[in-house]
Amino acid sequence: MTLSLTVIMVEATGNVTYGLPIMLVLLTAKIVGDYFVEGLYDIHIKLQSVPFLHLEAPATSHWLTAREVMSAPVTCFNRIEKVGTIVDVLSNTSTNHNGFPVVVPVAASDDLGKICGLILRSQLIVLLKHKVFVELARSRLTQRKLQLKDFRDAYPRFPPIQSIHVSQDERECMMDLTEFMNPTPYTVPQETSLPRVFKLFRALGLRHLVVVDSENTRKRTAVSGRPTVSGSGCPSHRR
Repeated sequence: MTLSLTVIMVEATGNVTYGLPIMLVLLTAKIVGDYFVEGLYDIHIKLQSVPFLHLEAPATSHWLTAREVMSAPVTCFNRIEKVGTIVDVLSNTSTNHNGFPVVVPVAASDDLGKICGLILRSQLIVLLKHKVFVELARSRLTQRKLQLKDFRDAYPRFPPIQSIHVSQDERECMMDLTEFMNPTPYTVPQETSLPRVFKLFRALGLRHLVVVDSENTRKRTAVSGRPTVSGSGCPSHRR
């Protein structure tokens, strides 16, 4: 910012002689200003609610684990999920997750599921928009094919779920998420320390991190953590 302002002022005055003094004055003003208040860019980051992480994890986080800060209850999908269920989850205003774990039931239990992938809200919206449903027709599963171009055309302004019309008959169809999910999402054990989780988010630029137990399964009452600005801010890495 100091160099940019210096160049602007030199170009405005047309006098290169005072380039170095102007730079020193601006640098001094910035250091003094940052000492008393936050920087201009930091203020704008907060005003725009952009989630950034600080260089180091909060000092109070060293005694916490991933299990203590992860989001709950979990919101996840089966590999082949009912379209109506997906629409209801995405339409639920209390569910603001942008990533959903995809699980496989374990031992016919409703409370446990073994994670097999992760799918994004934007991907689900594109699938719903293009009616990529699986229907049981003539004893065979038929599914409409979708190309990578369909996802690229929707990026980055994905339509809201409210603009997607799904009929009552389509709600009864199924959607196969296997082809579109990320089959190798980042995961951490539930006893992982919070500073370790913090470093993973910052170093890898993660937006979602799934918390699992020793069996690589996850209870349906615990979801992958997604830090908030107050829990983990960041000046140089976006989530």
